[in-house]
Amino acid sequence: MRKLFKKLEFGFSLVEVMLAVAIFSVFAIALFSLSLDTIKRDSNNELSIQGLAYAQEGIEATRNIRDRGYLLLTNGDHGLDLTLGVWSFVLAPENIDDFYDRTITISDVFRDEYGNIINEGGILDPDTKLVSSEVEWQEGMLPRSIVLESYLSNWRGDDWIQTTCAELDLGTFEDTEILEEAGPPEDNCSIKIAEIEVSSDFLETVNIGKHAMDVDVEGNYAYLGLESSSEGVAVVDISDKNNPFITDTLDVGDKGRYVRVDGNELYVGVKDDDEALTVVNITNPSNISIISTTELEDYGNQPAIDGDILFMAVDDDENSIVSFNINNPSSPQELDSIDLSDDAYVISLDGDYAYVGTDDDHRGFVVLDVSDPSNLEQVAYLNVGEEVNAIYIYGAIAYIGTEEDDESLHIIDISDPENPVDLGYLDIGGEIQDLTVVDDYLYAAVDRSHHGMAAIDISTPLVPTLSYSLDISGKGSGIDSDGSYVYVTTHSSNKGLVIVGTTEESMAISGNYSSIVFDTASSDTQYNFIEWDETEAPGGDVKIQLRTASSSAGIAGANWVGPDGTSETYYTDSRTEIALDPGRNGVRYLQFKAIIESDGVTSPLLSSIRINYTP
Repeated sequence: MRKLFKKLEFGFSLVEVMLAVAIFSVFAIALFSLSLDTIKRDSNNELSIQGLAYAQEGIEATRNIRDRGYLLLTNGDHGLDLTLGVWSFVLAPENIDDFYDRTITISDVFRDEYGNIINEGGILDPDTKLVSSEVEWQEGMLPRSIVLESYLSNWRGDDWIQTTCAELDLGTFEDTEILEEAGPPEDNCSIKIAEIEVSSDFLETVNIGKHAMDVDVEGNYAYLGLESSSEGVAVVDISDKNNPFITDTLDVGDKGRYVRVDGNELYVGVKDDDEALTVVNITNPSNISIISTTELEDYGNQPAIDGDILFMAVDDDENSIVSFNINNPSSPQELDSIDLSDDAYVISLDGDYAYVGTDDDHRGFVVLDVSDPSNLEQVAYLNVGEEVNAIYIYGAIAYIGTEEDDESLHIIDISDPENPVDLGYLDIGGEIQDLTVVDDYLYAAVDRSHHGMAAIDISTPLVPTLSYSLDISGKGSGIDSDGSYVYVTTHSSNKGLVIVGTTEESMAISGNYSSIVFDTASSDTQYNFIEWDETEAPGGDVKIQLRTASSSAGIAGANWVGPDGTSETYYTDSRTEIALDPGRNGVRYLQFKAIIESDGVTSPLLSSIRINYTP
């Protein structure tokens, strides 16, 4: 029994041992599996941590590149390269340790009207970029990645911006000009190629053989008053502007002073009391004849006609203006006369009013109410400091020519005819004898030997400007136009009539604009980039150069340079990194020059020039 018991006891021990071994094996396997999983997770965590570090490094490296130059942040995908401690972009993706791939993606940022960043639409913010740093790797069969994003802005630079009319107007213009634009900002302007004026071409002269005093052009003929006691009137055929010729002359009893065409009649103011108003039949310009003559108290000056009523300026103090009914030209009927206490030279009609120029230095400009030609009434006068030789009514303005060389053209506001206002004067360098208007130009016959005609720009009617003077080889006396050509009579015997072309406007082919000199207030200024807004035009171009110096006075001697630092190149693309002249003398003061080119028809527009710098 004892032996049997011992055998059983030994048998149970063996079973227990085997069971224990089995249990230990299961536990050991489980423990080993757990250890392997932990090791694997630790390894994966380490890979993720390393990937995160590389992604963070990508953001910081991009920030470092931004600090060197904001314009280096170009849109698109980039890899990174570190050489000699300097980060730069390379082709993407960038491989790290033959395990990780890193891609830096840079894209534009847009904001809403309140300045908030939005995903779609909105307004481009050129000084902010979205930077995405993505690191990718493979865990066994599974792809893994980490993405970090950050907004980087152009925080280092200050801006010098030129965009308003007031700012741009301080610069220097050469065949360029300012164009007002709709805001924002207020007072917004652009620079464009200037409209230039091509002066009249001297076409032809007509040898009248006598001094000519006045001209009136009608159709293919020019009718002249001549300073001749035997041939006071002449007719010139101007149908061929390069070959004008006299068709007839006429003795009107004395010198013809002023002429006015009305239908088939020519009304002449004659320097003779007996024939002071002479009416000439011009039905046949090659065979003109006198219809009637009318005696006045003194010789006749300028006639003005409105329908059947003629108003005659007379060289007489007491009967200065005389009105006539000319329904029957062979017998003009006097209606009334008015005493202006001075000789009347010229008269111009506008509605119910007549504007008269007299030889009175203190009452040179007189206004008459002529609504009733039988009852002429003086309603106003104006002292323009000199006697008045010429009047041209242009809307609510009367341009008047005086005997004063320095204040020869006055601008009179006649919006209220009975209260005229002298708005100022323009010096055209000589005494004005007569005026006419074509398009936006006022042409003046000037009593000056080498500048007998002047062209005055009246595109801004209240602020006329002298465009040019023209030498017509004689003093100008009378002037008229047919809309395409200007006809000037002169005091030159062999050039009694001069024919010239009217002023033409065109656009310059190229022009420059130089900014004011800008003080950055730092002798260590770093210039970052230049950008501008441009409205393109066919055949046109905008290019810019810069120069710097240590003083505002010294900048005039500095070189204009482009993006390679030489004078041979130009900035042609907006938002370009700035390069300076290697031989520059200082950087504190800055100036830019814009060269604008056109096809002569349309001009590019340059606006809102911005230079980014770090003081």
